[in-house]
Amino acid sequence: MEGGYDTLLTYAGLFSAVLTAFNVESYSLLKADHADTTNALLAQMAAQMNSFALNPTFMKATQPYTPLPPPSTFRAATSVVWINIFWFSSLICSLSAAFIGMMVKQWFHENEHGLSGTSRDAARLRQHRYDSLIKWRVGTIVAILPVLLQLASALFLAGLLTLLWSLHHVVAVVVAVLVSDLLVFTLVTMVTPTFSPDCVYK
Repeated sequence: MEGGYDTLLTYAGLFSAVLTAFNVESYSLLKADHADTTNALLAQMAAQMNSFALNPTFMKATQPYTPLPPPSTFRAATSVVWINIFWFSSLICSLSAAFIGMMVKQWFHENEHGLSGTSRDAARLRQHRYDSLIKWRVGTIVAILPVLLQLASALFLAGLLTLLWSLHHVVAVVVAVLVSDLLVFTLVTMVTPTFSPDCVYK
């Protein structure tokens, strides 16, 4: 049991670190890039400089001035919004699993305190604490942890596919096939125990 929780906490921590790296790059796409505005201004200045007509009496620019739209008109692309929704939701699920996992580990540690020995009083105390774990549905809370991590993984993959579809369709198709294989495998392992009682996929 202890090793299983350590594995869950390790996975949640590593997964959260990976997600954070992706989120750092993706959230900046939700706001206007000042470098793009600067480049547009420089391109406009270069076009006007190249359009100057020189005459003996005057110098005139033949390129009309077209004002740039104000920064307030910036709107992030729909795909960028969805990528950030998927990835930040995934990060929240992963961190929630790690946080709840640490709490459960602490509950179990406190629950095992003072249970050494084989006396009748120790056995009675052990049974009392076991009944309390059932009463307060600690088992249900424990069962939520892998579900949260699986949901976090699914949201991350959804965001990854959304990103790839907006960049390159060939790469997106290849990754979508791999993700579909994982989805089919997951569904089969979830449904099989319903039809086969001796199936170990539980």
